[in-house]
Amino acid sequence: MIRQIATIATSVSCLFAATASADPTSLMSELQFRNAVISAMQETSETELCVARLSDDSFRAGLSTESCDYFAYLDQLYIEYQNDPANADALIHETADRFVRLIHTGIDDTNFEERLVVQLRPASYLNENKQSTQGDIVSRPFAGDLVAVLMLDSPETLAAVTSARLEANNVSVEQAYDLAIQNTRSRMGEVYQDEYEKIDFLSSSNGLISGQIWLPESCDAESRDAAYFIYDHNGMMKVNLNNPLGVSKMLSLANGLVGQGESMANSVVRCKSGEWSQLWPSQTAQVTAFRFDPKL
Repeated sequence: MIRQIATIATSVSCLFAATASADPTSLMSELQFRNAVISAMQETSETELCVARLSDDSFRAGLSTESCDYFAYLDQLYIEYQNDPANADALIHETADRFVRLIHTGIDDTNFEERLVVQLRPASYLNENKQSTQGDIVSRPFAGDLVAVLMLDSPETLAAVTSARLEANNVSVEQAYDLAIQNTRSRMGEVYQDEYEKIDFLSSSNGLISGQIWLPESCDAESRDAAYFIYDHNGMMKVNLNNPLGVSKMLSLANGLVGQGESMANSVVRCKSGEWSQLWPSQTAQVTAFRFDPKL
């Protein structure tokens, strides 16, 4: 985790591009590993797959642009590769075979109500997926540019849930979000936390960390006022608002990552007195001037 955090901090001031003539004896980057999996999937599939790259370690895929709604995250697999690079070819092809099988088999609705979770995504996510699923993706506004998207969790992928899929499983939107509270909490898995430059970096073993701050207990009368930045599907920064230096560093990181197009979210949100709001991009002159106060 610390290695990843240091990389994020460095990326604020430096941009690195992978070269085509990389040393074959060196480790693949996350981007190269993701591309290798995608290439292996295309080779394995009997038909050309729709693929949309989301980040260096994630993508969505499907049989066509109308069903390009299988979300794959490779962060844990990349760690497995780093631990045993000699097994790269087998790992890549086993992963590709599994993903292609999932895509051709279709989304499994087994234990549907027990697998409903919520993940926070930028509002642009909905626009990008308007033509890729049957029916509208079920979502609710959150804060900043974030929306709370209803998803179906499985060990390999997350599938955005549409209104049509809810109807097919006889679950209303209200019921689905109620069910997702406990499911998101219980399926989160172990939450990892590391402190770097006065910022807490969080991720979860099941890749669901973005849903943590959506849970009611994350922002209520008992919770501490804090700012959050979701920079990756399983990566989130947190700083308590009584830590002005930490907040300043977080905003600097967010500004750099967003400016380089390397973050998932485009805004920093905060919980203050049990209410969510956007902290950055700034909406007041006081915040613009980086005048932080624990009472903000």
